Order: sequence, then structure tokens, then C-alpha cells
Amino acid sequence: MELRNVRTFVSVAGLLSFRRAAAVLHYAPSTVSAHVQALEEELQIKLFDRLEKGIRLTEAGARFLPYAGRLLDLAEDSVSAAQGEQACPGMLAIRMPETLAAYRFPALLPRFRQAHPAVGLRLRGSSSHGVRRYLEKGLDLAFLVGEARPADNCCIERIGTEALVLAGNVADWGVGPVGIEPADLARRLLLCASSDTSARSVLQRCLGRHGVEGNVWLDCSSLTALKNALFATSGGCAFLPRIALAGELAGGRASELILPGLPDDLPVNMLWHREKWLSPSLAFFMDLSRAAWPQAASEREQPAAATSCCDP
Repeated sequence: MELRNVRTFVSVAGLLSFRRAAAVLHYAPSTVSAHVQALEEELQIKLFDRLEKGIRLTEAGARFLPYAGRLLDLAEDSVSAAQGEQACPGMLAIRMPETLAAYRFPALLPRFRQAHPAVGLRLRGSSSHGVRRYLEKGLDLAFLVGEARPADNCCIERIGTEALVLAGNVADWGVGPVGIEPADLARRLLLCASSDTSARSVLQRCLGRHGVEGNVWLDCSSLTALKNALFATSGGCAFLPRIALAGELAGGRASELILPGLPDDLPVNMLWHREKWLSPSLAFFMDLSRAAWPQAASEREQPAAATSCCDP
């Protein structure tokens, strides 16, 4: 299977547009169509329905999408494993979930560039799995959304919390906020970001306590693809960081669903190898990250040593 074709499919699925995917990937529209067609022929399935006013994922396409994301993640991880995680001199190697990379990291970059203009950043996606391995291979810093378990080789510092929201298409659920019961989610399509596995676990536990089963899960590394899938399918809902759906909620396109007993936030943890030398540039980036979550400021008024930890 050509990774090029898989990457093109994920881009089209995220943007729900061949033309926009072509612009992002720097391909001609005909090339994008050819990549998708080749993948459809190889899989012997139809990935998209071509509609008069656009495209949408078929059921088979929606099922394949999370696996396509994992294929690309695995390809990237295999390159990292072969090359080693250690960044080049004058560069920091950092891993964080896509939510943080898309909505938190950009605000840190200008001040970091101003203070350390000669230091580059190599930013990769991450989930709760494999963090210890990456730190042992030379990764400078990692971020996780969710709890982490103690271990000897790395340190953890909780720097704040990330608000979560359960949301659905306003066309399916009505104008929010809408109070619902666990039974309302039975056999529904539930969408979660694969990099935020703690969110899915939290929702699964909440539903499991009430005996709700038979759900179909769609987890994907692309937030854009998840949001497009939410509005392209009927009756589903997404449990994502609130910041990722802030525009859709404010614009009236998405409705907040209030489910009793469902936690509305998760901790944000910063991890590094306990024997890592904290260079001035790395220490500065860590300080910027601490300041990015103001809700944790009061917790940091009393200094505390970071605890040893690792993968959940």
C-alpha cells in the first residue's frame, strides 16, 4: 500500500475537498483524484461519495480513516526509531498530542524564537503509549493529556488542565446545551482523538457504569478529520478538548451535550528524562509551557519537586 496514497486520502477526508487537499499537498487536483482512486482500487472499496455540493466519507471510508492515521503514525515512528529521537545540535525534540500542537504550541513559538533564535524545534505527535521509549532515545520533552504512572527513568510535572466537551451536530441534537442520559448514547458513533486516549477511557468508563454498550468508535490522529466526520455523519457525538470545538460551539454549528458524571477536564503533564540536562533553551520552553495554562498558577505558588513517572 502506497503511503503517499494513504496520506492523500487522510488529507481529503480531513478537508472534505479534493481541491483544498491538492493545495495543501502541493499536488494537481487530478493527482489527488488519482491517488484516491488507486487506493480505492487496492482496497476494493469506495472511500467517498461524490455529491452535487461536495463529498463525504462512505461508511467504509469512515472505518478505514482511523487505520489510515495509524499507518502514517507508524511510518513516522519507524523513521524516528531508525534515526534515533535525539534532535540535531541546536534543536529541541518535543512530542505532544495534536490538540496541544494545534492550539497551544503556536502561542509559545514567538517568545521562544525571540529568546533563542538559533535553536530549532522538531515537533512530533504523541499519545500516552511509548513516551518512556522516546525519552530513553533522547527526546527532550513530552506532553500528555491524562494521568501518568510512576517510573524510575522520567519525571512528570502537572502544568494545568485541558477542558473537555461532549458535543454533537446541532442538526441532530438541537441547540445546546442539551442534557442527556447515558442511554441516549447507546449504539451511537462516538469520536475521540487517538492522541487523547485518556478522554476515550473516561467516556467508556462513564458509559460502562450505566451498562451502555454497542457503541461504534472512530478515533483518528487528525482533529480536522474528526470534526468533519462529526458533521458529515448523523447522530454521532465527539468527546474532545473544548478548545478544538470552540469555534463550532460559538458559531452554533455544534451543541454541547451535558452527561451527568462525565468529567469535564483532564490534567496536562510535562515529562522529561530524569537524567536529561536542562539546557537554557529547554528550560525556557518548559517555563513557557507552564505559563500557557493559567489555571495551574495557584498550584505552582508553593514549589514542589517533580515526581518520577511514565506511561499510563
